Amino acid sequence: MTQADYVAPSRYFLDESGTSGDLSKVGAGLDFKRQPIFVLAAVGVDDEGGLGESLAAIRDRRFPQAVELKSSKGHATPAVILQLLDAIDTLRGGVLLEVMDKRFTLAATMINTLILRPLSPADHESKALWFRAQLAEQLHETAPTGVYDAFIQACREPGEASLKAAFRAVLEWVPPETPRESPAGAIRFFTLDSLKDFRKAGVSKPDVQRRFLPLPDPGHTGKDVWILPHLSAFTNLYARINKLRCGRLAGVQIVHDDQPYFADILRSSKLAVEGLAEDEAAIKLSRADYRFVEAGDLTFTPSTGSSGVQAADLIAGFAMRHARDTLAGVTPSRESRMVFRRLASTFDGTPGFGMNLMLSNRDVLRCGLLPSRDPQLSPFGAG
Repeated sequence: MTQADYVAPSRYFLDESGTSGDLSKVGAGLDFKRQPIFVLAAVGVDDEGGLGESLAAIRDRRFPQAVELKSSKGHATPAVILQLLDAIDTLRGGVLLEVMDKRFTLAATMINTLILRPLSPADHESKALWFRAQLAEQLHETAPTGVYDAFIQACREPGEASLKAAFRAVLEWVPPETPRESPAGAIRFFTLDSLKDFRKAGVSKPDVQRRFLPLPDPGHTGKDVWILPHLSAFTNLYARINKLRCGRLAGVQIVHDDQPYFADILRSSKLAVEGLAEDEAAIKLSRADYRFVEAGDLTFTPSTGSSGVQAADLIAGFAMRHARDTLAGVTPSRESRMVFRRLASTFDGTPGFGMNLMLSNRDVLRCGLLPSRDPQLSPFGAG
């Protein structure tokens, strides 16, 4: 079957693994409450009943005492995921994943706000995004925790003093003699330029201070939520579904695991990203399309009521643990590596399915995959 013959599913079931809230609450030493990796998985399949039958068969064979297969119960083994992927293939479905290293995500956010804010449509082109990714790579690999701490403090308590401290932390990290043509030298150059703009615009003005920080979202308690990995993962995954469906989202169902804390944020972000249709600054990527002309329907349901969400839970949990453990120095089994690589691949090259990696190139390699060095592909790895 060729890509042209394939009809993408109209139902997508989402669940996540590795949630620890927004990245302004990183924990001691940037340990992110011992959850450094976040994964959002989507299982695209029209026949949820058939998927439920397959899950029941897998459960009866692998965990006959379980009422429901759950990642948190240790059910997301390589053997279970392999059988599940076979079942999804049989149902002519597919899997999409967003795999995010939270420290790298924080580094990318710093580059795109404090250091090198996008100011024109050209800044959203693939080559510009790829360049920013190289700067984020340098920041992730070499910046001390104090650089991140200063930026996080500015997010949590925006003000003239906290912003100046964040700029100063970056400039103290990169020595003045650093060659301009190096990634670190480029970070220093753009930081100085950004600091100049900050001073020129008026350092005491709250609206100016906000320009150099990520926009917060109001949480369910009324408190601001900063740099929520779930949010950016969801919007990119939604754009990938849009690409996969060639813009035909009318009638598409997106069923997310019940999210009492972030449901309203995800709903509002979905509406916001759909509003980019007429925006020249809409991000253009080879495997995601942010130019929405139609809208899908987003609903939330407990995993107990949806076989599709249960499948997404298992896949997200497996991918999170594989990446987390591998990057912590644990050698994965051969079967685990094989399943992770299968999740990373796409269906006959179809844009959309597969894995988008928000990881440094070094960590992509450590996970057993090849990082993308093509600026026309995903700016953050092989996905």
